[in-house]
Amino acid sequence: MNNRFISRRRFIESSVTGGLAVGLGLKAEPLRGAACAVPPGLDGLTLQVAGDAKQGYGAFLFFNGQPVMRHNHGGEFSAVFQNEERSLEDRISDWKAASWTGDATHLTLDGECKLKNLNTTVFVQVSYERITPRLVRKKIRLRQADMFLLYYQLSNRLEPQERPAKLWSFDQLDWQGGALHEYFPAAGFRMKNGLCVGLLTDSGYRNQWTRIVRRDGRPVKPAPRRIPDANLYSGSSPEEHRGGNYFVQQTFGEVMQQIAGEHSAETIVLPEVSSWKTLGEGSLDEGDGVAILSARSTEDGAIIPFGVKGPAVLSVRMEYRSAAPMSLGVWRVDEQLQKLDDVTLYNDGVPESPVAWSEFQTTVFVPGSRGYGSALFLSVAPSEQALKVEAPGGLLKIEVRGLQVHQISTRSEPYHRLEMDHAEEKTIFVFADETIPDTVRGHRLSCQLYLAEGLGFKGGETEKVVYADLMMLCWIAGPESFRPILAPSIWYSAAGEMYLRDSFFALNGIHNRQLNESVFGLWGENQGSDGSINTLVEPNLANVERKSNDSTPLWLLWAFLNRRRFGTKLPMERVRKAAEYCLRTYDPRREGRCWAQFVMGQLDVIQYPEGTSSICENQGMLAVTLRVIKELQIPGVSETISEKVLGQAEELYRSYYDPARKFLRPARHIADAIGFAEIFPEYLSLWLFGRKILTDEIVVNHLDRIPAMVSRKDCPHPEVVGTVRPILIGLPEGGQGWSYFNERWHPMISNSFAASYINHGMDGIYYNGGSWMRMEVCGYVTGKLHGWSGATKAIRNRLWAELHVASDFPTSQEYLATDAAHPFFGYHRVFAWNSFILQALEQAAWRTPEMDPDHFTK
Repeated sequence: MNNRFISRRRFIESSVTGGLAVGLGLKAEPLRGAACAVPPGLDGLTLQVAGDAKQGYGAFLFFNGQPVMRHNHGGEFSAVFQNEERSLEDRISDWKAASWTGDATHLTLDGECKLKNLNTTVFVQVSYERITPRLVRKKIRLRQADMFLLYYQLSNRLEPQERPAKLWSFDQLDWQGGALHEYFPAAGFRMKNGLCVGLLTDSGYRNQWTRIVRRDGRPVKPAPRRIPDANLYSGSSPEEHRGGNYFVQQTFGEVMQQIAGEHSAETIVLPEVSSWKTLGEGSLDEGDGVAILSARSTEDGAIIPFGVKGPAVLSVRMEYRSAAPMSLGVWRVDEQLQKLDDVTLYNDGVPESPVAWSEFQTTVFVPGSRGYGSALFLSVAPSEQALKVEAPGGLLKIEVRGLQVHQISTRSEPYHRLEMDHAEEKTIFVFADETIPDTVRGHRLSCQLYLAEGLGFKGGETEKVVYADLMMLCWIAGPESFRPILAPSIWYSAAGEMYLRDSFFALNGIHNRQLNESVFGLWGENQGSDGSINTLVEPNLANVERKSNDSTPLWLLWAFLNRRRFGTKLPMERVRKAAEYCLRTYDPRREGRCWAQFVMGQLDVIQYPEGTSSICENQGMLAVTLRVIKELQIPGVSETISEKVLGQAEELYRSYYDPARKFLRPARHIADAIGFAEIFPEYLSLWLFGRKILTDEIVVNHLDRIPAMVSRKDCPHPEVVGTVRPILIGLPEGGQGWSYFNERWHPMISNSFAASYINHGMDGIYYNGGSWMRMEVCGYVTGKLHGWSGATKAIRNRLWAELHVASDFPTSQEYLATDAAHPFFGYHRVFAWNSFILQALEQAAWRTPEMDPDHFTK
């Protein structure tokens, strides 16, 4: 080297150990201070380096002293790099390090990627750390100092050292490979000796991935033109297995782009109508090229199988006539055409067209379905309109012609950004455990528990599950925006929908400052000109729903909490506008009496167009909101709220208590229903201010009247004769019993929902007696703080129930069903807002802030 001249690049390189990633080399080199043997007493997962200075170095993972797995053929990752205009590209396969340091529990590998076409050097550091004897964390760090910007994608492949018994994924016990798009991103393999190995990813807002595979739209939700992270998880195919090649792979930063053009789609051949399979009471006829489906309900329909190479984007088109709304979904099916899951998730019904032929067209993203089939499902859409149609024999008729399916051509390109002198990092977790049962439940539960442990979270099983599920629902907004967003669940957030209510409860359950401040700020930017905060926001299409529900009050609560917890500098002009909106909208007479057109809670689909002042939850929310506005010290606003008005608001909240029936009425005119929503504002007051609004007598009596349900002998406290309690249930006058609602009797539920209650079709489901953990646990903590003797046992049973009532789904649930005859738990599995129970458990002194990995002292 010429000492008289050192270039800037050489100066930068001098701080990083250099080397060129080269081919495979499996020659083992002993760990520093240790031979290949595992040190005495160190069982479980350990680390070992293989390779040499010429071929490069890579890490192997051992379990109980035996080699079990490696990454990328003994390397560490593969990657694609492109320049900003995407005219130049370099590919790196199975990168290996030039040097390493460490031991059996900590390992660091350093080196470079020399990008020949881009004339750029990317500096790389890969580090491993054994978190527990069965869990290892891997971090891949990239940095470049040569160009303004590189686009990149990175693949991390986990390979078993010997042929495994099978692959598994979060939703599939015997996964046949291909790309995955499941409730929770996790997959692995099971060895012949029973050892279960799993591959996990850090949260999407840190590892920069998203689960958006559609955009909002009417009448259905089509696939977007650009689909990011379609191959976030993928696995080896049966064909590769026959050649001895097994792997599970993560790919970060890849976007699938539809190719426009007349000849860019491939026709998929559909079977003749005579080969369609009917489901339920559906029947099929055909005449003059028209398929005629007769159906009695949404459960009846026609299944139309087809083949597809996934992951794929399909174009679906048809003409139809129908007196009622209809639906056309895409299913993944088994060999008997039995439904395994709904690829399209939920879609709105296609509008009725009783006389004229109408055209329906959409695009659908289909993840890899290797080993399984795909099918269209044609049926009646669930709607009030369908029930009003008078059809001969009660059968609804749908006519279809010209049904076509095409596979749209796509290309993939990297979208993650490696900016000059700005390091990027990916975090991955690998676990290995010989005690995990070979069941869907076993795999699902272990994935969640090990992810929580890998992220440094402490707590019981249910606490770890709700934390892990939340982390898997914190994504980036999309390939053009790396802002964090919070998805309520993958089921209805595959279009990127973010709901204020879900965001508030999910993120205020944890101590993560970055998420709380960034998502709070995003909602503030979505503020309307009148000061109201939108109910939901999403990419690709606006969905405007600014209304008098709880969105704006919760945003103000969030502002108060962020300032108190983190010392956040608030956007005071937005805060002022939101406060003025609340005062103007909910308390127009400034007398502490709440007026609103919607329920100020999760039942805000219920509308009161003329406005109402009769709802208990609304009155409690106003009392809390007024005190928050006063505490925010907004110049010209906060001082206008008098102690007299605050007292009146609280007294009106207490006045919903019925001393004869000994519970809070949900509304002035409703004395035959009881729920948890009525005491939730009391929880908020206790949490925010340590202030009781309701008396001990009111809270204790109210909780005593809500029945315990779903008795289980194996729960922590079987003597309670119930593990859960319903969020809302009938409490008819004249007796001590309770009842579900029906199509004629449904207090608090609008007529548009009543049709589904016919013949007790929704007993114990959703708001008809369903059990919602967030509301229940907050209610029990409220009871504990008011001296309710049943609080401790109720909390323990409810936490247990979340993971055991729906045994195959030990995940955070939207709700649990309470009627054994109707065991439908909804589609929202892996649900975000239940993480709020972590805050409630802190209130109950069951948790401490230090158990959260993001807790810090101001």
